[in-house]
Amino acid sequence: MMLAISLSKYNRQYIVLLPPVKNNLVEEGIFIRLMYSTNNVAFNGLFIYIHNETTQDICAIEKDILQLHKTPKIPVYSVERQVMRTPKSVLKISGIWENDTHYGLVYKCID
Repeated sequence: MMLAISLSKYNRQYIVLLPPVKNNLVEEGIFIRLMYSTNNVAFNGLFIYIHNETTQDICAIEKDILQLHKTPKIPVYSVERQVMRTPKSVLKISGIWENDTHYGLVYKCID
């Protein structure tokens, strides 16, 4: 069973970024795990149903989460391309990757 929230239930105050660890997939990179923790439950990552939402609304969450990571590096916005390919699914956001010059979300779409 998978628990996911609707886009309208997303609340930035429930995002928790854990301390960075070495990223095994990105050379010289780090990974920052994301947790979504309310008063009642904590999720290892953020799961969002994306059915009839606009791409603009989904991209707004990507930008919102990346703004939480304070760095002078260049953000990479890539969720829109993935969502356009799989418009009816669940978006799982696991964390933030960072290398020497850029950073972005670690995510995948689940059918």
